Amino acid sequence: MEKSRSTLFDLFFALMAGLVFTFIFMVLFVLFAAVSWHELWRQLTSPLVFSAIWISLQTSLAVVALTFLFGFPAAYILALKNFKGKMILDTLVDMPIVLPPLVSGLALLIFFGGDSLTSRVLNTFDIHVIFTKKGIILAQLFVASPFFIKTVKESIAAVSKDLMAASATLGASSFYTFRRVLLPLCKDGIYTGLAMTWTRALGEFGATAMVAGCIPKQTETMTISIYMNAMSGNLSPAVSIGLILLGFSFIVLFILKIRSGRGYEYCS
Repeated sequence: MEKSRSTLFDLFFALMAGLVFTFIFMVLFVLFAAVSWHELWRQLTSPLVFSAIWISLQTSLAVVALTFLFGFPAAYILALKNFKGKMILDTLVDMPIVLPPLVSGLALLIFFGGDSLTSRVLNTFDIHVIFTKKGIILAQLFVASPFFIKTVKESIAAVSKDLMAASATLGASSFYTFRRVLLPLCKDGIYTGLAMTWTRALGEFGATAMVAGCIPKQTETMTISIYMNAMSGNLSPAVSIGLILLGFSFIVLFILKIRSGRGYEYCS
């Protein structure tokens, strides 16, 4: 009797899991069935579609560089330092992840647009954010950088404190310990965080649309182009760009899984 119940239990879970996997596969598969290879190539070589892809690559890679520059110190501080208000700052970093992108975009629009203090200061240096690539980068940075900070923070926190203490005891400077001990041990977390940031920046829509608008060949990213084309009934370019994003995401996830050597964990 017990063996029969165990078999039924396994069959039930296998069926539920199979439905989940089938649903995900079928939803993604329809993109490949929605456009021919000839039409896909024609769309990807068209000036408007190519421009959207190029703008997205430019801005998302800029976000990756800025995230590493500013995000790593934030992750380091949150992982290794104890101070009053640390929990508040940690929660603050998480906010862009849980906020609806449109709310993030609205906040950025108010912060950088109109007659705000930030806008007036930037205008004195002839720097414009709204409806520019700078706006795209800042919107993507705001939404995507927390993924890097959280991932790297957890990776740094997992490094043995004994190793850090031993390095300090032997007279190594903080920079030497950081460069020769910490960085090598958390490099997988860094790679993972940067990859997640890049894919999140590529896929950002709501905040980007609010701040940068959808000006063709100027601020129209891949996701904005998908939305604009789909809403106007032009499915071929929308599907073509969607397949590019799907390919990028799959390749990044697959590489991360190979690097990690585990099925479901990204970070070491």
